[in-house]
Amino acid sequence: MEPTKEHILDLRNIIAPLTFLKVTQEFEALKPGEILEILAKDHDTRKELFKVLKPFHYRLMGIEEEHSFYRIRLMRT
Repeated sequence: MEPTKEHILDLRNIIAPLTFLKVTQEFEALKPGEILEILAKDHDTRKELFKVLKPFHYRLMGIEEEHSFYRIRLMRT
């Protein structure tokens, strides 16, 4: 079995409206089975992210709180 390809999108220094555009663009490029790890510190991004991803099929792999940011892992299905 081929290992899952992971993509990291670091949005820690980007404001919320722009983060949603970047997440959408990155998610559109993913193939099924690939994982997108999003690094962000803006709480609006965390609250609104799943609204932006409604048109996509994905599985939430986890949300982890770090010291000054959080990471969200999503697998495209």
